[in-house]
Amino acid sequence: MVPAAARPARLGSGEARRGAGHGIRTAVPVRQRALHRGARQVMRILLVHNTLNDSASISGVLREYANLARAWQEDGHAVDFLAARVGFKQLRALAPGSGLVSSDNCFDATGRLHQSWRNFPAYAWRCMTARMTRFKEKPDVVYATCPFVVEAYCARVLARRLGVPWVMKVQHVLGAQANRTGFLNRLLLWGERKSTQWTNREAARVLCLSPPVARDYAKLEESLGLRPVDPVVVGSSIDLGQFQVLKEEEKTHDVVFLGRMHELKGVFDLPRVWGAVLKERPEARLVVIGEGPHRKAVEAEFAAAGLADNVEFTGGIPEKQKNDLLARARVGLSLSSEEGWGLAVNEYLACSLPVVAYDLPVFREVFPNCLEDVPQGDWEKAASKIVSLLKDANRCRERGQAGREFVQRYDYREMAREELAVLESVCGDGG
Repeated sequence: MVPAAARPARLGSGEARRGAGHGIRTAVPVRQRALHRGARQVMRILLVHNTLNDSASISGVLREYANLARAWQEDGHAVDFLAARVGFKQLRALAPGSGLVSSDNCFDATGRLHQSWRNFPAYAWRCMTARMTRFKEKPDVVYATCPFVVEAYCARVLARRLGVPWVMKVQHVLGAQANRTGFLNRLLLWGERKSTQWTNREAARVLCLSPPVARDYAKLEESLGLRPVDPVVVGSSIDLGQFQVLKEEEKTHDVVFLGRMHELKGVFDLPRVWGAVLKERPEARLVVIGEGPHRKAVEAEFAAAGLADNVEFTGGIPEKQKNDLLARARVGLSLSSEEGWGLAVNEYLACSLPVVAYDLPVFREVFPNCLEDVPQGDWEKAASKIVSLLKDANRCRERGQAGREFVQRYDYREMAREELAVLESVCGDGG
């Protein structure tokens, strides 16, 4: 998935092994192992996705796991999701062939996503239920879909109970991000450190979303006095078949912003960017797709600045509607202060949109020369780039076409094959 030149060197070149005195399990050349075993394994994979708290929002991470589940099922494997019952609606829509196991029958944050503190008692309950959850069919491997405690703790407890290996995927490292202040962030950072300790000592494999994430994760392990594992860098992916490219006359919005409505996604810069764009293009239209804890505050800022007539907030919407709105825009916008990959950028490029983005190290590695980047936090320059693209239809089209051609290398089927090889190696060597 990640271009070869972008991958960090892998230290483990032989059988999976524990580092002497450290309990470390290193990565192995999983494709060779699969070939050497010969007979094809059919597995039941349990995806622990306990961070789904409402019945509407669909994150890029959730979409990606749904794509993986579909690909694995098409290859003859069985996939179950362990999640709160409130999220079954999205899971049934995105991964209809998957089994659903409830970790929480009660909590529902729909309509209250801005009150993030409410999630923590629910997370504690889900950790407790991991000791009681029953399965109709025992999984062969447990997969923690992100490094939060509510995923890592539940994965390790379930793996111990069931006598199977578990793996962890790391999308980003909170400790590597600036401005993580306040009680809730301190709690999240504590949880990340705890999760890292469990994963380092017990997980059969660690998968990282990108080379920068792998480097940040190694620094986190070292800061905890742990010997870093040798992660498998798998990258991110996209189902290009879900995205269309529309002609200019079919466009209805000038700019689209896709992402979780959270300050780390740059949502509080969005009103300033859009206000500057409207000074040059008074009739421009913006569509903001996504749900999250800061949506109401951002909408209030748009209203206070007199920008509400030129923006549409959709909240959480079905995939087909979201993809249609992406295709109907002219420019994609990313204002994130951190990303493990940039799933929204993947989707902009799939729709042949030029992308204006705050410059991030990960973007330089996984989308080289594909973005119209500006310095982090320079909302005036971001607005200027948007206006420049909207004034030049030919450049818009050329940049969009180049991006669409580039992103084809990140097809989800390839990522599914690579991750499946990791899971096969884990099951084949007993973890």
